[in-house]
Amino acid sequence: MIKKNLVFLPLALASVSLATISPGFSQQLDWEEIGDETVQLFQQYLSIDSSNPPGDVSGTAQFYQRVLEESGVPVELHWTDRPRGRVNVIARLKGNGAKRPLMMLNHMDTVPVDLSAWSVNPFEGIRKGGYIYGRGALDMKNFGIVQLMTMLVLHRNKMLLTRDAVFVAVADEEVSGELGAGWIVENKWDEIDAEYVLDEGGFGTEGFFTSDDRLIFSVGVAEKKVLWLKLSVSGTEGHGSLPPKENANFILAEALSRVAAYETPERITPVVQEMIRKLGRLADTPYNNALRRNTISLTVLKGYVGDPPKSNVIPSRAEAVLDCRLLPDQDPDEFVAELRRVIDDPRVTLEYIEKPQESIVSPFDTELFRVIETEVTKLFPGSLVLPHLIIYGTDSRLFRPKGAICYGFFPGPVTMEEYRSIHGSDERIRESSLRKAVQAYFNVVSKVCSN
Repeated sequence: MIKKNLVFLPLALASVSLATISPGFSQQLDWEEIGDETVQLFQQYLSIDSSNPPGDVSGTAQFYQRVLEESGVPVELHWTDRPRGRVNVIARLKGNGAKRPLMMLNHMDTVPVDLSAWSVNPFEGIRKGGYIYGRGALDMKNFGIVQLMTMLVLHRNKMLLTRDAVFVAVADEEVSGELGAGWIVENKWDEIDAEYVLDEGGFGTEGFFTSDDRLIFSVGVAEKKVLWLKLSVSGTEGHGSLPPKENANFILAEALSRVAAYETPERITPVVQEMIRKLGRLADTPYNNALRRNTISLTVLKGYVGDPPKSNVIPSRAEAVLDCRLLPDQDPDEFVAELRRVIDDPRVTLEYIEKPQESIVSPFDTELFRVIETEVTKLFPGSLVLPHLIIYGTDSRLFRPKGAICYGFFPGPVTMEEYRSIHGSDERIRESSLRKAVQAYFNVVSKVCSN
């Protein structure tokens, strides 16, 4: 449910009117005041429930619209399913056209919550113990607010840009993305035509890729392919007291045991090779294991009759779903053929639920990547910036085929404990991390959009 009658606080921000951006411009801004505004807007944004399902993001879109319009930034709302609250937000600060635009992308929907597992109300934006709590605090309302503040500071300071800075907030990323980023690609991409897209898929991490406490900022340049497979078996139904030779559940269980015992071969892709080159080695963790191989997870298992299931009825059919994540260069048909060989049972049928599209790797020898390295290490001395293979899916998969260079980038430190709260209970971000992130993000965008 979306909260009504929210109060949107118009906060004052000292404006520095400059004809051009001087090298030390960021230092002239009052980052304490900007940080205060960021925190307050973030709390307001977290207080809007945009859980998907049901996926109604009209409240978050109107929040963005109001804040942008109050600051004089032109903004458009594009409704893709008004009855269900599907709407996308586009705001643009015009450049002089010397370079193609930079697009800042975020999704407004979040996964649902189990209220009983939270220690605080996930829709109040509570500040406690140096943290800000709320559903979406890390996935990805923090990105949205940092991008929003970047647009506001650029506009308030009347910066002359060489490329358009485009803010895009979309619906439905947590499901198919069809009415969000998919709609933008189909209907607005020719107008946006961004050279670069900044999306989710990167954090400043501690104890994440390595076993030491180095602060490493990962920039997502590629992501694994999502392959969902349904395994099904038909057998002889009947009474539990008269076991047939062909029990669908037993056949499927044997097949799944062979899948569980199968270790996919390790293969180092160019992106992971660059990570290893910069880090020396990757720690032995489940996440790093997923960087080096295709993975298979059993997510659905069904083999019963009745609701609730009858204990004395042998079902005629058993089904399972495998969530497979493939390395970018892995051919899905070849992977499925290997899985059939592992199962080695013609009674087990494999069907595609979702077959992945091509996974494109964005180059990381670019102006934007170099600026990210420079600006992040300037604010976080001793830290390391490296390209990263994202093991999950993002909306960037829809924009890379259009020729955009897409990076997952959030310049705020996140511990493994905090990271685990994504899609879980007590999702939260350190307030200090959010304040640093908005400064680094602005520095990156302002430099790339003005040089």
